[in-house]
Amino acid sequence: MLQIKNIRPVYTRLLTTANRYTESQKNGVLLDASKLEGRYKEYQTVVRIGSSVREVKEGEVVLIDPSRYMKRKYNDNSLREDFVDNPIIEINIPTVTMNGQDYFMIEERDIAYVIEDSEEIPDSNPNNLILPKEKKIITNL
Repeated sequence: MLQIKNIRPVYTRLLTTANRYTESQKNGVLLDASKLEGRYKEYQTVVRIGSSVREVKEGEVVLIDPSRYMKRKYNDNSLREDFVDNPIIEINIPTVTMNGQDYFMIEERDIAYVIEDSEEIPDSNPNNLILPKEKKIITNL
């Protein structure tokens, strides 16, 4: 068995982290299906770049466009471009394991954009309940 310790992508390929959500995210009282625990995050950090990559640098956070890696189930009598009748059944982004850690090996064209400035904002009210500032006990007499 070969244990990979370092990778240098070639041409327009690049290596990004393959980070996953550690907990499910809620949108109001509903779970956001795209941000469930264990799913890959849509944004990743670039770790290594090939010699012909021009628009992305190591260390930048990028949004990956997974459309090229989507596998669809094509129904009978449907057009191949018909997205409504041909649902996505899986997304297979090539991964490489280096030093026991998984990374995505993608092309530069698979990056939708580079996130130049951002910050993580914790959800101040995860339950979406508005709590009163003052607590009072109300009794019916």
